[in-house]
Amino acid sequence: MRQLEVLEEQLASTRRELQEVLEQQAATAEVLEVISRSPGQLEPVFQIILANAMRICQAKFGNLLLYNGERFSTAAVYGAPPAFVQARARQPVIHLDPTTPLGRLATTKQIVHIPDITTEESYITRASPTFSLLADLAGARTLLNVPMLKDTQLVGALAIYRQEVRPFTDKQIELLESFANQAVIAIENVRLLNDLRQRTAELEEKSQQLAIASQHKSQFLANMSHELRTPMNAILGYTELILNGMYGEIPKKMHGVHDRVHSNGRHLLGLINDVLDLSKIEAGQLTLSLADYSIGDLVNSVLTSVGPLASAKKLALKSELSPELPSRGRGDERRIFQVLLNLVGNAIKFTDAGEVVVQASAHSGALTIAVRDTGPGIPLAEQCKIFEEFQQADTLSTRRKGGTGLGLSIAKRIVDLHGGNIGVQSSPGHGSIFSVVLPVIVVKQVANT
Repeated sequence: MRQLEVLEEQLASTRRELQEVLEQQAATAEVLEVISRSPGQLEPVFQIILANAMRICQAKFGNLLLYNGERFSTAAVYGAPPAFVQARARQPVIHLDPTTPLGRLATTKQIVHIPDITTEESYITRASPTFSLLADLAGARTLLNVPMLKDTQLVGALAIYRQEVRPFTDKQIELLESFANQAVIAIENVRLLNDLRQRTAELEEKSQQLAIASQHKSQFLANMSHELRTPMNAILGYTELILNGMYGEIPKKMHGVHDRVHSNGRHLLGLINDVLDLSKIEAGQLTLSLADYSIGDLVNSVLTSVGPLASAKKLALKSELSPELPSRGRGDERRIFQVLLNLVGNAIKFTDAGEVVVQASAHSGALTIAVRDTGPGIPLAEQCKIFEEFQQADTLSTRRKGGTGLGLSIAKRIVDLHGGNIGVQSSPGHGSIFSVVLPVIVVKQVANT
């Protein structure tokens, strides 16, 4: 009979332990759910932590306090008597006192468990108003203060009280420690979320500032380019008139000087036009003039324009037009000419021997024009940046030939506006192939992004 009673007691004890474990797991899950459901909010999390702590630990009331390195402040109160709530409202900030439970906790970062407040010397001698508040006004007798730690840094404390002398069990203390850890997780989540929001706001503000600055820059460049182009055209016009003898014969020695002035002036005008085009594109002011054009005539016009440059370097300049190439396309002929002129001009510029070939073909409504050269080639690591503004491949040939790095960037933007794409295939020592793919028929201009 006694053995049966022992078994029943063991079974009842096991059931109680199992019930406690289930309650603790349910409480932990409930807290985690509130944390996930209330991002950026601490009050709901603190309240559910205190509510579960009161219920499972069989405490009368409790509060959660935050620590700023010097003092505690009340963040949440649950189930407390009105006298305690009023006292905390009058003094929300709690200064450290080594004689108080919170003072001990802040100093040691350890759990403070006092089975009976009224036996504490500070209460008996009335040296600590905290004990008087808890015992006399709130009726607290047993207290448990658990530190809230992030790594080794104290961020707050979880405090619960009983109004009878009944120490908390080890399991209850362990549970309160887990609640304290969950409170720290919630605080850290809110901190990270606030940091993210602040940084996002800062980035948005900087992005707006950069966009405004970019607009001002583009407008400034457009205005300056226009102002520079007008006198430069006048300079070129007068030099041409002088070279053509409109103002009388000039000494032979002056011919070379005027030729250099005229050549450098045209180069400078080209740079000004590049800057003007780039500023127009960045400001979203470049508008395509869509019309029908002859693809074959376009390629031939490009070759005619750069023919003297190829001849001067003794390079073979060829075109290979597919028999299936449609006779006509639709797009901005002047801008497409500008793109091809840049590609072929670059090929001639960087090729010292061999040939430059322009190939054109069409398939499934797409026009492909490729410019192949026998130049030095471009390393793979440099190919990704050559279509960016003011960027060139960092090679000896590029440094020797010079340039602003605007031509390919402008070419890419023009191709993008047509709804096409531009790319390069190259390797050092094996030349380069720049390919432009455009719709044969461009219906409308693509928005500038």
